[in-house]
Order: sequence, then C-alpha cells, then structure tokens
Amino acid sequence: MKKPLTFKERMNRSWVPFTLLFIVFLLLHMQFTLGTGDDPMYAMMLKSYDLKSFSIWHYYTWSSRTLIEAVLCLVETLPEAVWRILNPAVLTLLAYCMARLLGIEKNAQASWVLCGLFLTLQWKNMASAGWICTTLVFVWPLAAALVAIQPYLTLQRGKKLKAWVCFLTLPLLLYATNMEQLLVVTLFCLIAYLVWCLAMKQPIHPLTYAHLVICVANLIYTATCPGNANRLAGETASWYQNFGMRTVWQNIELGISNGLATSVFHADILFFVFCFFLCCCIFLRYKHWFYRALGAFPVCIVFVLGILEKPLGTFIPKLSFFANSLTQNGTLTVQNCTELKRYLPFLLLCAVFCACLLDVYLALGHSGAAVAGITTLCAGFASRAMLGFSPTVWLSGARTAFFFACAMVFVATLVFTALPKESRKTKLLCGCLLGFCAIYMCFGLIGA
Repeated sequence: MKKPLTFKERMNRSWVPFTLLFIVFLLLHMQFTLGTGDDPMYAMMLKSYDLKSFSIWHYYTWSSRTLIEAVLCLVETLPEAVWRILNPAVLTLLAYCMARLLGIEKNAQASWVLCGLFLTLQWKNMASAGWICTTLVFVWPLAAALVAIQPYLTLQRGKKLKAWVCFLTLPLLLYATNMEQLLVVTLFCLIAYLVWCLAMKQPIHPLTYAHLVICVANLIYTATCPGNANRLAGETASWYQNFGMRTVWQNIELGISNGLATSVFHADILFFVFCFFLCCCIFLRYKHWFYRALGAFPVCIVFVLGILEKPLGTFIPKLSFFANSLTQNGTLTVQNCTELKRYLPFLLLCAVFCACLLDVYLALGHSGAAVAGITTLCAGFASRAMLGFSPTVWLSGARTAFFFACAMVFVATLVFTALPKESRKTKLLCGCLLGFCAIYMCFGLIGA
C-alpha cells in the first residue's frame, strides 16, 4: 500500500501552481464588472455590419488591427460567461508557455514564483477600456505569440520540428503581431535571436525566416493602413494638438519618462519585486561593495520613491517633486529645460533602468540566459516607450505597460532560478514577499 502524499509533496507537483492560478483567475473573473468602456460598442458591431464589412470599414477609418478586432467582435457576441471562463484559461496558458520557454515547467518551486509574479501584475488596468476589449487586444495576442514561438524551444532541445507544428504557428503569429506593440516586441526578439544564431554559428531554421516575413508583412500593413493615418489625425486634434510640432528627441524622452515613471516614482508592486529579486541574487553572487551597491540601487530607489511615495510624501513634501515630475510633455520640456533640477528625475529613471540591465547581466552571468533576459526586458520596455510617438500616449493609459510587465515577470523568474541552491533563506524571503504581494494585489481586484 502506497504511503499517502503529504501536503508539501502535493504542492511540489509541477501542475499544481498552474491549476491554482487558473482557479484564482476564474474566481476573480466571476465577479468582474463587464459591459463598460468599449465593450458595449464592439458587442453591437455585428448587429449593424457583417464581419467582412466591419473589417473593411475599420481598416479604412480606424485601425490596422483587423484580425484582433474580428476576434474581439466575435467574442463580444457570445454570453459573458464564455469570456469569464476562456480568459482565465488563456492567462494560464500564457503562464505555462512562459514556463516552458524558461525551462521550468517541471520545476514546481520556480513555477510557483512565476504564477505568483503573474498575480502581482496590475490587472485592474485591463478594465480601463472594458475587460473583454482590453484583454482580447493585449492578453490573447501575447498568448498566441508565446504559443507560436514554442518551436524554438524544441529546436534548442535538439529535437526535430514537425511540419504541421510549423504551419500552425504561422496564423498564430499573424494574429499576434497584428497588435502594434507586440509586433515591435516580436520583431525585436526575432532579430536578436537571428543575431545570436549567427554569432554562435547555430543553424537557422526556415521557420525563423517565415516568422520574420510575417512580422515585416504586418509592419507594412500597419504602416500603410489608411485607418491608422485617419485615427492619428483625429486623435491628435482631440487629445494632443501640439503633437505634430514635437521633435523626435522630445518623443523619445516622453516615451522613456512615461514608460518608467509609473514604475519608479509610483507604487508598482511587480517592479519592486523584480528589483528585490535582482538585489538578492547580486548579494549572494558578489561580495564586492560596488556590485552590491549596484544591486541595491534600483530596489532602494523604487522602495523610497515608489512604494513609499504617499506616506513619505506626507512627511517629506519635497519628495513629491519626483512623483509630479512627469507632465503631459514629459519630464524635460521647453519650459523647464533651463532648470538643472528638472534633469534629475529623467536621469534617475535612466539610471534605474540601466542598473537593472547591468544587474540582470551580473545575476545571470556571461550566458545565453543573460542575453535572453536583457533582450526580453529591452523589448518589453520598447513596447512601452514607443507610446511617446503616439498622440494617445495619455489616453491609452497604464494598460499599454502590459507587455513590459510580462517581460519583467519573465526576467524575474529567470533571476530567481539563478539563485544558488543552498540559498534557502533567501528563497524563502523572496517567496514570502511575493506571496504577500500576490495576495494583496488579488484583494485589490475584488469588485473591479
């Protein structure tokens, strides 16, 4: 007779974290308030148009997201219960695909960390334009993209790809890269992968070229879409009248400032946990004060100026200078560029991000994992910073940080797996902090 498994042994099964993640997301989705934002508009579309007519009309008047909006319209016509069940499944699939890319799908401890990190994302931002609309524009394409790049994992493990698997990835990637931000991320990562293969003299599978062709085709489709041009003109007139007079450098500064200020100068739990993991790994790997100072720098800045922004701002009002440094035109503007102190917030943001990149390299060492981590983090940040070139940089809101947040989840898990095996106390500390933050963020979603 077999001895019954203990609770700890049951929790160490690789499928348990993902099952629990699905259950948590399912329970949260059952109480989300639907029918807000753009959801009612898309729910009515197919009552006024057939799908083909709607797609053509939107292509010429509004957007190049033809495939994404087609799926969105179809899902919006279904009962709400379908989305409440499907979206948790897609989110769980997203987490599992990320686990496979990290090679931890059979590592229960690392999977628990990955799932915990997923729960610390600011999911409430997904309700900003309607839960269904926003998740189908951001979450579903990313899940499709991660499924589409799974064959690269098969190649790295020295296995042969089946033809039907390769063909299946093509429509998935075509759908995923129909979203502009994800197109930038995917193209960035594919080019980096191609360069890595050439540098390491690795054979390049024809699938890589097929994926690049799809990305370039979507890039051309997006750039030549008349709807995008019409939308740009309309939104510039409505939301950012001075946008056309801005220089490239001003837009770059705005993109960088907007992309980082919300994580550094305001309470961003995920970014804080990410920096904390980096700091712990650096302290365990290096004894020299310089490396440890470099590891502690991001987490200290984020904790003081971000996590403690409101309580410290009450007692030390001058610290609110950083939280209020970002204006509609960025942190550095024509009006304040002559004041030296106005350069401090922007320089501090750049310093924190550059320190994070260096810390990732130090934590992961001179390895392929470090290249993957830095590439992913840069690609995720690029998807956020590119909003500096859009007149809807403020209208789009915090939901556009989703891909950057997922990049942080990926890299933070990578860093956690790099912690030495004997560092049980540090792993326990990281796990306790992550567990507390995940529970806190879940309670924040009640009634969302």
